Amino acid sequence: MVKFRFKSIRTRTIVTILPMLILSMFALSALSYSYSKNIINAEIQDKMAYQLNATINNMQTILTAHSKIPESLARTIEPVGDKIDKGKYFQIIQGLLSTNPDTFGVGIWYEPYQYKNYLQYYSSYAYRDNGRILFSNDYDTKEYNYPEKEWYLLGKNTKETMVWTDPFFDKTSNAMILTTAVPFYTNNKFQGVVTANINLNSLQQKISDIHVGKNGWAFLLDRNGNFIANKDNQSVANHQIKNDSNVSLAQIGQEILANNNGNAVFSDDRGLNIVYYQTVPDTSWKLAIVISQEELYQKLNDYFMISVMIIIVLICVVVMVIYFYSLYITNNIKKVNILSQSMSSGDLTQTIPIKTVDEFGQMGTNLNTMASNLKSILLQVSESAKSVSETSVLLSDNAEQSAKATEEIAQSIQEVAGGTHTQLSLTDEAVEETKVMFVNIKKITQRIELASQSAKEALQTSIEGKADIVEAINQINLISQNSLDSVGIVRQLEDKSRKINQIMTLLSTIAKQTKMLALNAGIIAAEAGSNGKTFSVISREIRLLAENSTKSNSEIETLIAEIQEDISQVVKAMENADSSIQEGKQLTTKAGDSFSTILNLVDGVSGQAGEMTNDIIMIRMNMQKMVENMEVVSNFYGSSASSTNHISATTEEQTAAIQEVASYSNELAHMAKVLQQSVASFKLK
Repeated sequence: MVKFRFKSIRTRTIVTILPMLILSMFALSALSYSYSKNIINAEIQDKMAYQLNATINNMQTILTAHSKIPESLARTIEPVGDKIDKGKYFQIIQGLLSTNPDTFGVGIWYEPYQYKNYLQYYSSYAYRDNGRILFSNDYDTKEYNYPEKEWYLLGKNTKETMVWTDPFFDKTSNAMILTTAVPFYTNNKFQGVVTANINLNSLQQKISDIHVGKNGWAFLLDRNGNFIANKDNQSVANHQIKNDSNVSLAQIGQEILANNNGNAVFSDDRGLNIVYYQTVPDTSWKLAIVISQEELYQKLNDYFMISVMIIIVLICVVVMVIYFYSLYITNNIKKVNILSQSMSSGDLTQTIPIKTVDEFGQMGTNLNTMASNLKSILLQVSESAKSVSETSVLLSDNAEQSAKATEEIAQSIQEVAGGTHTQLSLTDEAVEETKVMFVNIKKITQRIELASQSAKEALQTSIEGKADIVEAINQINLISQNSLDSVGIVRQLEDKSRKINQIMTLLSTIAKQTKMLALNAGIIAAEAGSNGKTFSVISREIRLLAENSTKSNSEIETLIAEIQEDISQVVKAMENADSSIQEGKQLTTKAGDSFSTILNLVDGVSGQAGEMTNDIIMIRMNMQKMVENMEVVSNFYGSSASSTNHISATTEEQTAAIQEVASYSNELAHMAKVLQQSVASFKLK
């Protein structure tokens, strides 16, 4: 099935409304035509009935006036019978003929042997002849034999007061004649028949003079279907309608003869004709009026043509009205389409010129308002996206810097950890050597008696011990310096972690603002409907990113707080270690001084053995204390190395977290760039 797709509302409107309008107009015209035709038919039937009745009444008047003559004559002769002779009858008939010019002749016809019992035929007949009334005895013959005539037998056998014969053509008068027969009686005994012949020329002329419209005519039939009169009264003698040359007229002849009244249709060389007919009382004749159907409905057809022309003009006017109205509609819709097309292509600078205050004007105003609001929203989104992009770039840069700084811190801490392990190793060696020295001094104490003999060996051992003490002092100084450097680096790490904390606070603020911006953008996109679906997706992604950033910032803040706490502990531990190192340094310095004293004493060991014994005891106590202090220092350095390792691991975790923040920042920057590109597709200025 083919589906028609209209390319314009104008065409759709015309194609939709015009057929219905045409059908409605023509249906209305057809109904009007049918209704008018029914009214005209009813009016024509009334007029035809009136015409027929008027003509029949006129005929009845003529026939009644004619019939009164034989009826009066019959009533006149009934009481007198054979007492009146022909001369008297002639006078009576002459007087009666003068009363009615249509009566052609009047006759008195007695039953054989009823006027006189010796007379078989007796009649009195008078007729008109060129204005004169003549009397004739030519009919009282056996040859004429009037008792056998049809008109006589009709009058004799009727039970009515009078009877009409069928019209016949009289060659003598060269006219159609109608005979009225009135029987007369004496003492209820049939005596004869009074007849009156009427010349139908006058009646024929009246029928011929009937004109209905321009070409309408009338005809008169007897009860057998013979023409009595028609439009030209030519060839009416012995002419039956059933044998008419017009087959169509002959076909309706039977219908006309079979019905008392009605109408029928026949055709001739001028088209269809309608016949209205009615029966003439007493004679059973059929009077018919013929009118051309074309002429009959000429005014109706003219009215129909005028109606069709008016309908065509109205249709043209309606088409023009529909065209211009649909043009007005399509022009307004075209403006809306132009605006919507511009908006769909991203151009929000276009507006609809408003010239009306109707629904189209209101729609244009609403669309302009919507475009303006959407433009404002997108401008805000564009500015916000720009700010997000810039902030993301700054965040990414800061995160990269933080990552680099954290990497440097981790590297420094690893170096510190390496130095601390070295210091720890050296301290362990010093402890072992100090223990060995303690054992040796103990041996010296035990062998103090042999000091003289072993002075040289003690001197040498003292020299070596002094060198070791000097080296231990140098190592302790190096450990102290490294410890101070570690404290400085750890403090720098603490300062940088504070900066990182400030950056994360800024990132948290940005994430909260981004989340708030995404929430507002989502609300605005929801209000924008279908046009804001894409922006709604973008705002949702920004909100998710903001939530993830907030979550990551929270984790990083927690991690940094833990790092700062560990750094504080490291600082405290290193400060304690530095204090112990200073004490060890002092002790080692004292030990060096003691070894100098021992060396001096060894030089004078021979004379000062007693003093040396006390000094050795003093040295042994100091060495024991020094060993204890060195063990404490070793423990502190072990703790410092462990803390440094922990700080290094924590710093590496922080570096990974900062790198993750940098990754999120890059992703946020990318999304902001995509958002800027999406907003940039709209023309806002």
